[in-house]
Amino acid sequence: MSMDSMLEMFIFENMQLTERLEEILIEGEQLGGLTGEHINEIFRVMHTIKGSAAMMEYTHISTLAHSVEDMFFYIREHGDASPDWPVIADLCLESADFFKAEVAKIQSGLPSDGDEGSLLTRIRAYMKVLTAPPGDDAGAEAPVAAVPETPETKAADGPSDAPPATAGNRYRVHVFFQDGCKMENIRAYQIANALQDVSGHIETVPEDLLEDCSDYIIANGAVLFVETELPIDDIRGVVSTALFVQSFEVTQESSNAAAPEGEPADVPAAPEAAQKPPAAAEEKPPPAPAAPTGAEAAPPPAEHKAPAAGVPAKPAAAPVVEAKQNFISVNVNKLDRLMDLVGELVISVSMVVSSPDLEGLQLDNFEKAAALLTKNTGELQDVIMSVRMIPVSSTFHKMHRIIRDLSRKLGKEVELTILGEETEVDKNIIDNLSDPLMHIIRNSMDHGIEDAREDRIAAGKPPMGRIVLEARNSGSDVIISCADDGRGLDRDKIFAKAQRQGLIAKPDWDYTDKEIYNFIMLPGFSTNEQFTELSGRGVGMDVVKKNIEKVGGNVLLDSVPGKGMTVTIRIPLTLAILAGIEIQVGRNFYIVPTLNIREAFKPRGKDIVIDPDGNEMILFRGECYAIVRLHRLFQVQTDVARFEDGIIIMVEDEGHMVGLFADTLVGEQQIVVKPIPSFILRRIGKIRGVSGCTILGDGSISLIIDVKALTQAQ
Repeated sequence: MSMDSMLEMFIFENMQLTERLEEILIEGEQLGGLTGEHINEIFRVMHTIKGSAAMMEYTHISTLAHSVEDMFFYIREHGDASPDWPVIADLCLESADFFKAEVAKIQSGLPSDGDEGSLLTRIRAYMKVLTAPPGDDAGAEAPVAAVPETPETKAADGPSDAPPATAGNRYRVHVFFQDGCKMENIRAYQIANALQDVSGHIETVPEDLLEDCSDYIIANGAVLFVETELPIDDIRGVVSTALFVQSFEVTQESSNAAAPEGEPADVPAAPEAAQKPPAAAEEKPPPAPAAPTGAEAAPPPAEHKAPAAGVPAKPAAAPVVEAKQNFISVNVNKLDRLMDLVGELVISVSMVVSSPDLEGLQLDNFEKAAALLTKNTGELQDVIMSVRMIPVSSTFHKMHRIIRDLSRKLGKEVELTILGEETEVDKNIIDNLSDPLMHIIRNSMDHGIEDAREDRIAAGKPPMGRIVLEARNSGSDVIISCADDGRGLDRDKIFAKAQRQGLIAKPDWDYTDKEIYNFIMLPGFSTNEQFTELSGRGVGMDVVKKNIEKVGGNVLLDSVPGKGMTVTIRIPLTLAILAGIEIQVGRNFYIVPTLNIREAFKPRGKDIVIDPDGNEMILFRGECYAIVRLHRLFQVQTDVARFEDGIIIMVEDEGHMVGLFADTLVGEQQIVVKPIPSFILRRIGKIRGVSGCTILGDGSISLIIDVKALTQAQ
């Protein structure tokens, strides 16, 4: 396996583990302490990070992880220990930040050169306090107690570098990994490393797991010979916690038996139970090793399943344990490419089914086959889209950490409530959602929630502030809202600041509250008079607006003074496929996104209004809105010039509405969004009012109308 593949797997796994570590610690803080299950899981997380970092030679990451692992080993093995959970949470969360920062450097191709020294010193100092005898006030100055390697050795006085003595237990561990998990040799090394912590001596087959021996392990499995005082169940427990293990078998051997030379020649094929469903696994004696040959031999044939005749059977071993995992990790670039190909397939099917060459022909069999092909292609498109969909919970739960840190920094007590975390959106949108949510939360914490408990109580509110993060589906969109119960927005203060910055073009009474609230999302706008670490530079809500617009969404603000503020984000489920209405102007066709359409109708002459400047407007539900003649905008020849002969499509974006005048409606389309070809942009520049294009069933190109640009221009 190439080093690049190993590095990608290292980055992916460590990001997942670090996120899980934060979730456990935040949950533990909310409960007032970590449960036994939490402690065991953190120990496993740290053990995995330690092993994988050591494998990739990131010694500083491995050293820090080992130090945290030692702390949790002590807590786990000493039920009478009295940990200071807030201190432990701080140390572990800072360690998680260190891991994330180093992995981010590695992912960016930068040297991983973080200094873990300060954190290590603090962890070791706390370990001195934790391991000091009861009533020993000098515990902080005492030497750091060595974390015991096994339950049997934990009572030994003072640390020792010598391996624990063995009392005759020798085990043979045979492990197979899941298909396609990659880095099988590294995973085997991690298991060996885990067993090394509870064993005085380990031998492995293949001998050097750091060499490129993944193919051998895939075919034959990895074999480890372990000498230890521990019972067999403890060995099984260590192996069962390893990642991506398909099946494993632990058998006890003679205490003084050495690993047979030429062992690679005798590693059997996968145990039968590993090739059956778990219910089919049966207890059976393991194959006996072949006699030593003194030389390396070839791997055994696949049919080698039982010991030779006359060889006495060994004591019956426990059933082979099989672990199955229904998830695999896939590079998102492959999913992007797959989605592109499905989009091309949708277009190709449409071109075949709607081919002009078939017009007027009676082809019954073709019609049936075409209908089936269209149906299957649609289902394939839905499945591929669902593969890319990820629950927003992965992003929402990160906000717990932000609120925890800001609560301490600002001295405010705030509770986060999450609703609808199972709602799913496209992976690309998830990637662009984390930063906006972080800035919204920071804004609510700094500007919204009152500074003092007394102020909240005087206002009839509970002492602890509350922020509610909610996600829900709405047609082809996802709506995400973040509401706080703080002070709300000060309309007059925002308007006064906007006046000072020259942003006001109309009298105060000509602005709605929402229009004034939206000033806070302009670049450089802030109601804070002084810069602080958290706010005052006017970039937070500006980032929210830009990032959400980048994925085709929009942001709305609403506030009730003294009651709180709500930020609502509306984003599409996916960026690749768009639901739209096809309209015709002259001989050209255009797509209007369905989510922006409010109504379409044949206008009446009496509803058309001409203002003193000659601008055409439509009277719609008691309000006048500007009309955009698309044939003039795109300079298209058409015979439909009278409003009564065409159609008006009322479109809206961020509360602004405009009427689009077209010849006729053609119908609804599921389209694949494509960027406008670069050679067109080079020749004529950016096309006003157009956000992209798509390919129709007849092979022609249709432009997608940019509703946001048209509404903002009016």
